[in-house]
Amino acid sequence: MNSRLESRYIAKAAVIAALYVALVWALTPISFGAIQIRVSNALIGIVPLVGMPAVFGITLGVLIGNIPSPLGPVDLLSAIPTFIALLLVMRLKNRSVLLGLVIYSVILSAWVGTLLNYAFGAPFLLTFVYLLVGIGFATAVLGYLVYRTLRRLLEVK
Repeated sequence: MNSRLESRYIAKAAVIAALYVALVWALTPISFGAIQIRVSNALIGIVPLVGMPAVFGITLGVLIGNIPSPLGPVDLLSAIPTFIALLLVMRLKNRSVLLGLVIYSVILSAWVGTLLNYAFGAPFLLTFVYLLVGIGFATAVLGYLVYRTLRRLLEVK
């Protein structure tokens, strides 16, 4: 990869990470907890269009965005299942973008539910369901709308 392409790759990832963090922090009251609608997850809809810069940008965004998490430093580990789930979104992009977004929602809901159970003793199953509704809405519904809208805009060019 030449230096110009590397610079563009890094710039895309940095912009996506910054946007993700800004949305998480601006909407902190609904970005954390058992009932959360992390609006920043709508950015996951760009992963099938932008590729690996979006994967790295969102992963970095989750890492930085979770710094003020009520769960404390353990929530920084959320970047790991995020990265894995984003790779699955990439892997499924030619089969079904929506399926990838739903799988992402399930994986992250299970992860955050586990963290909330560990940190606060929240009942896993009930917490998982609440999380799946919020994360699923932000990721599978809003993210898919972002994906479809941007795909149409890119086709027009």
